[in-house]
Amino acid sequence: EIEVPERIRKYKEKILSTPLQTDIERMLWYTRVYKATEGQSIGSCMRAALAFRETVRNMKIRIEEEELIVGCWAGKRGAIPLAIEIFGPYHREIIMPILYRHQPEKIKEDFPDGIASLSSRCLMELATSLSDEEYKLLITEIIPYWRERSLYAILQKKFAEEGLQGEAVKLPDEFVQRYKFLWQAPYDLDFVAAVTPMQGHITIGMKKVLDLGFKGIARQAKERLDDLRKSLPEDSEELQKAKDFLEAVMVSCEAVCEFAERFAKLAEEMASQTQSEERRRELLEIAERVRRVPAEPPRSFIEAIQAIWFTQVVMAIAYGGEQIIAPGRVDQYLYPYYKQDLEKGLITPGEAIELLMEYLIKTAQDIYFGPNNITIGGVDREGNCAVNDVSYLFLEAFKRLRGCGRAGLAVRIAPNTPREFIRKAAETYRVTAGIAFYNDPVVIRGLVADGYQIEDARDYSIVGCVEPTGTGNNNGYTSGQAIRLPSIVELTLYGGRLSLLGWKQVGPKTSTEFETFEDVLQAFEKQLDFAIDLCVRKSYIKDMLIAEYFPCPLLSATIEGCIESAKDFTSGGAKYNHSNVSAQSIASVANSLAAVKWVVFDRKLVSMNELLEALKNNFEGREELRQILLKAPKYGNDDPYVDEIALWVAKLLDKKARDRRCWMGGPHRTCLISVSGSQILEGRLIGATPDGRLAHSPVSIGINPTEGTAKNGLTATLKSAALVSKANQSDGTSLTLNLNPASIKSEEGLDKLVSLIEAAFKLGLRHLQFNPISKEILLDAQKHPEKYPDLVVKVSGYSFRFVDLPKILQDEIIARLEYET
Repeated sequence: EIEVPERIRKYKEKILSTPLQTDIERMLWYTRVYKATEGQSIGSCMRAALAFRETVRNMKIRIEEEELIVGCWAGKRGAIPLAIEIFGPYHREIIMPILYRHQPEKIKEDFPDGIASLSSRCLMELATSLSDEEYKLLITEIIPYWRERSLYAILQKKFAEEGLQGEAVKLPDEFVQRYKFLWQAPYDLDFVAAVTPMQGHITIGMKKVLDLGFKGIARQAKERLDDLRKSLPEDSEELQKAKDFLEAVMVSCEAVCEFAERFAKLAEEMASQTQSEERRRELLEIAERVRRVPAEPPRSFIEAIQAIWFTQVVMAIAYGGEQIIAPGRVDQYLYPYYKQDLEKGLITPGEAIELLMEYLIKTAQDIYFGPNNITIGGVDREGNCAVNDVSYLFLEAFKRLRGCGRAGLAVRIAPNTPREFIRKAAETYRVTAGIAFYNDPVVIRGLVADGYQIEDARDYSIVGCVEPTGTGNNNGYTSGQAIRLPSIVELTLYGGRLSLLGWKQVGPKTSTEFETFEDVLQAFEKQLDFAIDLCVRKSYIKDMLIAEYFPCPLLSATIEGCIESAKDFTSGGAKYNHSNVSAQSIASVANSLAAVKWVVFDRKLVSMNELLEALKNNFEGREELRQILLKAPKYGNDDPYVDEIALWVAKLLDKKARDRRCWMGGPHRTCLISVSGSQILEGRLIGATPDGRLAHSPVSIGINPTEGTAKNGLTATLKSAALVSKANQSDGTSLTLNLNPASIKSEEGLDKLVSLIEAAFKLGLRHLQFNPISKEILLDAQKHPEKYPDLVVKVSGYSFRFVDLPKILQDEIIARLEYET
């Protein structure tokens, strides 16, 4: 047993046993402020600031009995602050169950597989989480106001006007009934490129908060406005826009300080009522701390953690919890405070670990608030090893917690990283998943290619699932849109038509008379170009509309360049600006193209027409041909025949996207990752494929091999993935492998794992993480979820409690190959 303080044990149990909740407070106050200010001569930045201020002035707050660090983004434990003004895909997943509030058991009947990332049990919890009064406000006041005003609504209208929406799809009844958990009114072009009404993920400028405090940031905004007033005419458009932004920053920062004061007063009130002298002292210390930070710079380790956490809380409220933010390089921020307190005898390593454990639990407390990736290790801005004592303390805290929902550590590895640190990180796999490794030289090269200065590139953080970005100096915008890479294969084979749409023409009409394999690749390139162009055109409109209607001045206040340029980060105010094009399933695509080359052109076992006919009929009566296709070379086995095709696809994806500029002028970065069951969704969209895959079955995830096709062991899989990583997917790649936990029980086994990680990174692999959980445990957790409340798995780039996943995703994880070291 690993030592866990009683306070932490109780806190973790409380959080894990809390049902999923829907909280309408942010939605309500944002609705009322936007409604009250509609038609007034008030800028969009100030509108957002006033809505934030009204929310933090009125929302319910709480301090848990086990807490020393305080701050909550929703009045209800187990809820997240939903940005109703965006109305993204997560809103539909969270709000839909409320319609079942009077018959929650019917959810199991209608959605036995859950929805995307949530099990039917979670949906039932959401269904019963609103009171009658809350339900009435949601249905009669909140949703009606945003029905035509949300970003989602504005986008759909604009896409239709620009001819980018296509037609609403009437899918076969049998398909909808079987897979309805995946669907809301799809349009034909969504089968090629999906642009969500989300800005994407971003890393907070946390160091600026720690250096200046929010009062200092407000002063900086005032000084900048004063300077502009000296140089610009009062009635100029440039000054008016700058004034809207900078005054909104001041209002937002002042609101943060007011919000903190509310917690100070609550702590004092609770102190006057408690019977415990020890808890009374703790509450009074909380009140003193939260009056200091984050308004002013912290003076101690515990004040620094309090400032970091409270900043995450207010950013979640201002930005919307479902859009996902990251705190950045927390070990680097905390180390000076820890070193100072340790030298003064004000803290012990054990006390620091306990505070970090509480912080980690907080980052995981609401399962739908995206991955809260905390970045540790790596190099500093000068390229020196940045691993410090707090880096090790984080690993120890994480190990002792045995994982906790969506908390995750992004562990940066560089050539000068101590092997001891890598081993300490790998050691956590003996008790939980949740750790992910990132290769500094590869990531840094990618960011430099994106236009980052070398010092800023070295200072990168991980946000969202696996996406590297600059730390507090850029607009983020990772994972905001995606192309359906597996659909490109079907478009290629059938001249731009898709099977699920009744062979409707969706992509360009390319020839299906393939005389050589080069003809196939040329058709693939044209269809890929069409998909990326569609994605980029739609995301250009989205970025423009976000800047016009839904800026975020509080988050911008922390981002380098925004106050200096007097622009919100959504308007290009950050030092670095870029967008992204996401994709996944490199194995499914490469295996399919390789199978065509192998069976049709090299071995001439079947004609192209014969192959296409078999695919159209889902191999009915052609099982022998399917078995031949399954034996064709497969990615993940260190076979250049197929791995080189995978690299070609990855490079082509990056070039086609990077050549097109985003609305703010920067490049479109690409990634190869899978999120929220997307491997299941994208598989549902297409028929059978030449790799032997049956119609509507899942496709591969990230840069993983297709399940059941990696035959040559872990080293071969790592070599294939390292080759693909030579393409510049600077927005991230995800390699998530199941690992037999017995293989790392011994010291020798753990050493082998560390050596494999080091070797793979020397070959150029960008990212690597493991699920060190046996199939037997996963199967038992399916049958007896109550026995495994803290069983954490890596779904793809992100961590999730296994028991909260829908069964269809659980099955996919269980089916993955279990590797040995």
